[in-house]
Amino acid sequence: MSTHRAYVGIGANLGDRRAVVERAIAHVGTIGRTIARSRLYRTAPWGDLNQPWFVNAVVLIETKLSARGLLAALQAAEKTFGREPSPRWGPRSIDLDLLLYDDAHIEEEGLRVPHPRMRERAFVLVPLAEIDRRFEAMRDALPAFELAGVLPLERESAANMAKDPPISATQRVRELAQFLIREDAVRVRIERGGDAIEVVRRPKCDRREDRLAADASANATAQRVDTIKADLVGIFHVSRPAPVQGEMVEGDRELGYIEALGIRTPVHSVGAGRLLAMPAADGEAVEYGQPLFLVTRGA
Repeated sequence: MSTHRAYVGIGANLGDRRAVVERAIAHVGTIGRTIARSRLYRTAPWGDLNQPWFVNAVVLIETKLSARGLLAALQAAEKTFGREPSPRWGPRSIDLDLLLYDDAHIEEEGLRVPHPRMRERAFVLVPLAEIDRRFEAMRDALPAFELAGVLPLERESAANMAKDPPISATQRVRELAQFLIREDAVRVRIERGGDAIEVVRRPKCDRREDRLAADASANATAQRVDTIKADLVGIFHVSRPAPVQGEMVEGDRELGYIEALGIRTPVHSVGAGRLLAMPAADGEAVEYGQPLFLVTRGA
Protein backbone atom coordinates (compact mmCIF):
# COMPACT_ATOMS: atom_id res chain seq x y z
CA MET A 1 0.00 0.00 0.00
CA SER A 2 1.38 3.41 -0.99
CA THR A 3 2.13 6.10 1.58
CA HIS A 4 1.12 9.74 1.47
CA ARG A 5 2.40 12.92 3.06
CA ALA A 6 -0.08 15.16 4.82
CA TYR A 7 0.13 18.40 6.77
CA VAL A 8 -2.14 18.73 9.79
CA GLY A 9 -2.91 22.03 11.52
CA ILE A 10 -3.49 21.85 15.28
CA GLY A 11 -4.93 24.52 17.55
CA ALA A 12 -6.66 25.06 20.90
CA ASN A 13 -7.68 28.03 23.04
CA LEU A 14 -9.47 26.41 25.98
CA GLY A 15 -8.02 24.77 29.08
CA ASP A 16 -4.27 24.12 29.24
CA ARG A 17 -3.77 25.00 25.59
CA ARG A 18 -0.09 24.20 25.39
CA ALA A 19 -0.46 20.77 26.99
CA VAL A 20 -3.50 19.95 24.86
CA VAL A 21 -1.70 20.80 21.62
CA GLU A 22 1.35 18.76 22.65
CA ARG A 23 -0.89 15.76 23.36
CA ALA A 24 -2.66 16.27 20.04
CA ILE A 25 0.69 16.32 18.21
CA ALA A 26 1.59 13.03 19.87
CA HIS A 27 -1.81 11.57 18.94
CA VAL A 28 -1.45 12.60 15.30
CA GLY A 29 1.83 10.68 15.39
CA THR A 30 -0.18 7.52 16.05
CA ILE A 31 -2.32 8.12 12.96
CA GLY A 32 0.76 8.38 10.76
CA ARG A 33 4.53 8.57 11.14
CA THR A 34 5.65 12.06 12.15
CA ILE A 35 8.17 13.52 9.68
CA ALA A 36 8.37 17.07 11.06
CA ARG A 37 6.60 19.37 13.47
CA SER A 38 6.68 23.09 14.00
CA ARG A 39 7.22 24.94 17.22
CA LEU A 40 4.20 25.99 19.24
CA TYR A 41 2.90 29.46 18.49
CA ARG A 42 0.77 31.85 20.50
CA THR A 43 -1.72 33.30 18.02
CA ALA A 44 -4.43 35.92 18.00
CA PRO A 45 -7.99 34.57 17.58
CA TRP A 46 -9.47 34.52 14.09
CA GLY A 47 -12.92 35.87 13.25
CA ASP A 48 -14.39 36.35 16.72
CA LEU A 49 -11.81 38.43 18.60
CA ASN A 50 -13.69 38.20 21.91
CA GLN A 51 -12.12 34.91 22.99
CA PRO A 52 -8.82 33.62 24.44
CA TRP A 53 -5.66 33.44 22.34
CA PHE A 54 -4.73 30.15 20.68
CA VAL A 55 -1.78 27.80 20.67
CA ASN A 56 -1.15 26.50 17.14
CA ALA A 57 1.24 24.14 15.39
CA VAL A 58 1.58 22.19 12.14
CA VAL A 59 2.68 18.57 11.80
CA LEU A 60 3.85 16.70 8.70
CA ILE A 61 3.02 13.01 8.76
CA GLU A 62 3.39 10.04 6.45
CA THR A 63 0.28 7.86 6.32
CA LYS A 64 -1.26 5.00 4.40
CA LEU A 65 -4.76 6.39 4.92
CA SER A 66 -6.67 7.98 2.08
CA ALA A 67 -7.48 11.68 2.38
CA ARG A 68 -11.03 10.79 3.41
CA GLY A 69 -9.76 8.21 5.89
CA LEU A 70 -7.29 10.67 7.39
CA LEU A 71 -9.99 13.31 7.77
CA ALA A 72 -12.18 10.77 9.58
CA ALA A 73 -9.28 9.86 11.88
CA LEU A 74 -8.68 13.53 12.73
CA GLN A 75 -12.37 14.11 13.43
CA ALA A 76 -12.43 11.05 15.69
CA ALA A 77 -9.38 12.41 17.51
CA GLU A 78 -11.18 15.72 18.09
CA LYS A 79 -14.00 13.84 19.82
CA THR A 80 -11.45 11.90 21.89
CA PHE A 81 -10.05 15.22 23.07
CA GLY A 82 -13.50 16.41 24.09
CA ARG A 83 -14.35 18.74 21.25
CA GLU A 84 -17.99 19.78 21.23
CA PRO A 85 -20.00 21.63 18.57
CA SER A 86 -19.31 25.38 18.73
CA PRO A 87 -20.00 28.48 16.63
CA ARG A 88 -17.88 29.12 13.57
CA TRP A 89 -14.63 30.85 14.60
CA GLY A 90 -15.58 30.26 18.23
CA PRO A 91 -13.42 28.85 21.06
CA ARG A 92 -11.97 25.37 20.51
CA SER A 93 -10.85 22.75 23.00
CA ILE A 94 -8.98 21.25 20.02
CA ASP A 95 -8.95 21.76 16.27
CA LEU A 96 -7.35 19.30 13.84
CA ASP A 97 -7.39 20.44 10.20
CA LEU A 98 -6.19 18.54 7.16
CA LEU A 99 -4.25 21.25 5.34
CA LEU A 100 -2.51 19.38 2.52
CA TYR A 101 -2.46 15.81 1.23
CA ASP A 102 0.40 15.11 -1.19
CA ASP A 103 -0.16 17.52 -4.08
CA ALA A 104 -3.82 16.57 -4.34
CA HIS A 105 -6.63 19.01 -5.10
CA ILE A 106 -9.86 17.57 -3.73
CA GLU A 107 -13.32 19.17 -3.88
CA GLU A 108 -15.80 16.76 -2.32
CA GLU A 109 -18.65 16.98 0.12
CA GLY A 110 -17.06 17.62 3.51
CA LEU A 111 -13.49 17.39 2.17
CA ARG A 112 -11.52 20.20 0.54
CA VAL A 113 -7.76 19.96 0.06
CA PRO A 114 -5.75 22.16 0.20
CA HIS A 115 -7.60 23.72 3.11
CA PRO A 116 -9.63 26.52 1.48
CA ARG A 117 -8.65 29.29 3.92
CA MET A 118 -5.04 28.45 4.71
CA ARG A 119 -3.73 31.24 2.42
CA GLU A 120 -5.45 33.82 4.63
CA ARG A 121 -4.29 32.55 8.00
CA ALA A 122 -1.04 33.56 9.61
CA PHE A 123 -1.56 30.97 12.35
CA VAL A 124 -1.37 28.29 9.64
CA LEU A 125 1.25 29.73 7.30
CA VAL A 126 3.83 30.72 9.93
CA PRO A 127 4.23 27.19 11.41
CA LEU A 128 3.75 25.61 7.97
CA ALA A 129 6.57 27.69 6.44
CA GLU A 130 8.78 26.74 9.38
CA ILE A 131 8.78 23.10 8.33
CA ASP A 132 8.35 23.57 4.56
CA ARG A 133 10.15 26.49 2.90
CA ARG A 134 7.90 26.29 -0.15
CA PHE A 135 5.34 28.25 1.84
CA GLU A 136 7.62 31.10 2.90
CA ALA A 137 6.51 33.36 0.04
CA MET A 138 2.86 32.73 0.84
CA ARG A 139 3.55 33.55 4.50
CA ASP A 140 5.48 36.70 3.64
CA ALA A 141 2.62 37.94 1.47
CA LEU A 142 0.42 38.35 4.55
CA PRO A 143 0.12 41.82 6.13
CA ALA A 144 2.72 42.54 8.80
CA PHE A 145 0.07 43.19 11.44
CA GLU A 146 -1.30 39.65 10.95
CA LEU A 147 2.16 38.08 11.20
CA ALA A 148 2.73 40.12 14.37
CA GLY A 149 -0.10 38.17 16.00
CA VAL A 150 1.80 34.85 15.71
CA LEU A 151 4.64 34.42 18.22
CA PRO A 152 6.67 31.36 19.26
CA LEU A 153 6.08 30.13 22.80
CA GLU A 154 9.58 28.79 23.50
CA ARG A 155 10.87 31.98 25.07
CA GLU A 156 8.05 32.73 27.46
CA SER A 157 9.17 34.73 30.48
CA ALA A 158 7.49 35.29 33.81
CA ALA A 159 8.21 37.52 36.80
CA ASN A 160 6.62 37.94 40.18
CA MET A 161 5.71 41.52 40.99
CA ALA A 162 7.66 43.24 43.72
CA LYS A 163 6.52 42.70 47.28
CA ASP A 164 5.62 46.38 47.46
CA PRO A 165 3.58 47.04 44.31
CA PRO A 166 4.02 50.27 42.33
CA ILE A 167 1.84 53.18 43.38
CA SER A 168 -0.25 53.26 40.21
CA ALA A 169 -1.41 50.89 37.49
CA THR A 170 0.60 52.90 34.96
CA GLN A 171 3.81 52.31 36.93
CA ARG A 172 2.96 48.62 37.15
CA VAL A 173 2.55 48.44 33.37
CA ARG A 174 5.84 50.29 32.85
CA GLU A 175 7.60 47.79 35.12
CA LEU A 176 6.33 45.02 32.88
CA ALA A 177 7.49 46.77 29.70
CA GLN A 178 10.95 47.39 31.18
CA PHE A 179 11.32 43.70 32.06
CA LEU A 180 10.25 42.72 28.54
CA ILE A 181 12.94 44.92 26.97
CA ARG A 182 15.67 44.09 29.51
CA GLU A 183 15.28 40.33 29.15
CA ASP A 184 14.68 40.45 25.37
CA ALA A 185 11.64 38.26 26.01
CA VAL A 186 8.90 37.35 23.54
CA ARG A 187 6.13 37.15 26.12
CA VAL A 188 6.08 38.20 29.77
CA ARG A 189 3.42 38.00 32.46
CA ILE A 190 3.36 39.69 35.86
CA GLU A 191 1.01 38.61 38.63
CA ARG A 192 0.18 39.83 42.09
CA GLY A 193 -2.78 38.47 43.99
CA GLY A 194 -5.77 38.61 41.68
CA ASP A 195 -4.10 41.05 39.27
CA ALA A 196 -2.28 39.88 36.17
CA ILE A 197 -1.11 41.43 32.93
CA GLU A 198 0.60 39.86 29.95
CA VAL A 199 2.44 41.61 27.13
CA VAL A 200 3.73 40.13 23.87
CA ARG A 201 6.63 41.58 21.91
CA ARG A 202 5.92 42.07 18.23
CA PRO A 203 8.51 40.40 15.98
CA LYS A 204 11.09 42.60 14.31
CA CYS A 205 9.78 43.12 10.81
CA ASP A 206 8.96 45.81 8.30
CA ARG A 207 6.23 47.29 10.46
CA ARG A 208 3.01 48.00 8.59
CA GLU A 209 2.39 51.25 10.42
CA ASP A 210 5.84 52.54 9.44
CA ARG A 211 5.09 51.89 5.78
CA LEU A 212 1.69 53.55 6.11
CA ALA A 213 3.21 56.63 7.70
CA ALA A 214 5.86 56.84 4.96
CA ASP A 215 3.25 56.49 2.21
CA ALA A 216 1.04 59.08 3.86
CA SER A 217 3.95 61.51 4.16
CA ALA A 218 4.76 61.17 0.47
CA ASN A 219 1.17 61.56 -0.70
CA ALA A 220 -0.09 64.30 1.58
CA THR A 221 2.05 67.30 0.64
CA ALA A 222 -0.68 69.80 1.55
CA GLN A 223 -1.56 68.05 4.80
CA ARG A 224 0.24 66.83 7.85
CA VAL A 225 -0.17 63.34 9.23
CA ASP A 226 -0.47 62.95 12.99
CA THR A 227 0.32 59.59 14.52
CA ILE A 228 -1.73 58.83 17.62
CA LYS A 229 0.31 56.42 19.72
CA ALA A 230 -0.27 54.20 22.74
CA ASP A 231 0.74 55.93 25.97
CA LEU A 232 0.88 52.70 27.94
CA VAL A 233 1.21 48.94 27.51
CA GLY A 234 -1.99 46.91 27.35
CA ILE A 235 -4.70 45.48 25.10
CA PHE A 236 -5.99 47.82 22.40
CA HIS A 237 -9.68 47.90 21.47
CA VAL A 238 -11.60 49.92 18.89
CA SER A 239 -14.40 51.99 20.39
CA ARG A 240 -18.01 51.69 19.25
CA PRO A 241 -19.29 52.89 16.88
CA ALA A 242 -16.10 51.76 15.23
CA PRO A 243 -14.16 54.40 13.28
CA VAL A 244 -13.82 53.70 9.56
CA GLN A 245 -10.70 54.33 7.53
CA GLY A 246 -11.21 57.41 5.36
CA GLU A 247 -13.96 59.02 7.44
CA MET A 248 -13.77 62.49 8.96
CA VAL A 249 -13.50 62.59 12.75
CA GLU A 250 -14.68 65.68 14.57
CA GLY A 251 -13.56 67.32 17.79
CA ASP A 252 -11.96 65.03 20.32
CA ARG A 253 -13.69 61.78 19.41
CA GLU A 254 -12.84 58.59 21.25
CA LEU A 255 -11.43 56.26 18.59
CA GLY A 256 -10.36 53.39 20.84
CA TYR A 257 -9.08 52.50 24.27
CA ILE A 258 -6.32 50.52 25.96
CA GLU A 259 -7.19 48.10 28.74
CA ALA A 260 -4.59 47.23 31.37
CA LEU A 261 -5.12 45.77 34.85
CA GLY A 262 -8.85 46.33 34.47
CA ILE A 263 -8.42 50.04 33.75
CA ARG A 264 -9.83 51.51 30.52
CA THR A 265 -7.75 54.37 29.05
CA PRO A 266 -9.45 56.17 26.12
CA VAL A 267 -7.58 57.10 22.94
CA HIS A 268 -8.92 60.30 21.35
CA SER A 269 -8.57 61.86 17.90
CA VAL A 270 -7.06 65.01 19.48
CA GLY A 271 -8.90 67.30 17.09
CA ALA A 272 -10.64 67.06 13.73
CA GLY A 273 -9.17 65.31 10.72
CA ARG A 274 -9.51 62.41 8.32
CA LEU A 275 -8.73 58.91 9.57
CA LEU A 276 -6.01 57.70 7.23
CA ALA A 277 -5.20 54.29 8.73
CA MET A 278 -5.55 52.08 11.81
CA PRO A 279 -2.28 50.10 12.11
CA ALA A 280 -3.24 48.31 15.34
CA ALA A 281 -5.80 45.49 15.31
CA ASP A 282 -8.73 45.28 17.69
CA GLY A 283 -7.76 43.05 20.62
CA GLU A 284 -4.02 43.36 19.92
CA ALA A 285 -1.43 43.69 22.69
CA VAL A 286 0.29 47.03 22.15
CA GLU A 287 3.52 48.51 23.42
CA TYR A 288 4.20 51.99 24.73
CA GLY A 289 4.63 54.37 21.78
CA GLN A 290 3.11 51.98 19.23
CA PRO A 291 1.07 53.78 16.50
CA LEU A 292 -2.68 53.21 16.80
CA PHE A 293 -4.21 55.72 14.35
CA LEU A 294 -2.93 57.94 11.53
CA VAL A 295 -4.98 61.14 11.10
CA THR A 296 -4.48 63.75 8.39
CA ARG A 297 -4.99 67.39 9.37
CA GLY A 298 -5.56 70.42 7.18
CA ALA A 299 -2.48 72.35 6.07
